[in-house]
Amino acid sequence: MERQSYYLILLLVAFCICIGVFLYQYNNDVDTFIILNETQVKENGTFSGMLMDAYSQGVPNKTITMHKPGNGSGTLDVVTDENGEFTVKNAEYFSNAVNENYYGHFTFSGDGKYKGCTYEGNVTVVTK
Repeated sequence: MERQSYYLILLLVAFCICIGVFLYQYNNDVDTFIILNETQVKENGTFSGMLMDAYSQGVPNKTITMHKPGNGSGTLDVVTDENGEFTVKNAEYFSNAVNENYYGHFTFSGDGKYKGCTYEGNVTVVTK
């Protein structure tokens, strides 16, 4: 073989390795972020957010877990839609839960493709 053929083969092998590394990084252990559009919502109101990956794409069909308003009232799970967006409707307000009237600690636990993440902020529920 000519010397130029060896260089061409070497370049093709290097190109294939680069493509393989890119595809692996794009499809495995991708960082995620939760974004919310509100910090305060009225009682019985609606707020939404989005689960995004490191490439600014919405992550569809994933469960987001959050703290529910009220003293010891547990958690609420919502699932992202095909665009990675989620919505909480009919926000609850408890008059006896003075400092606990918020949705908070939004968490995505991750899976085989996406790393988990947590949004530590709160969405406070206020009376009408």
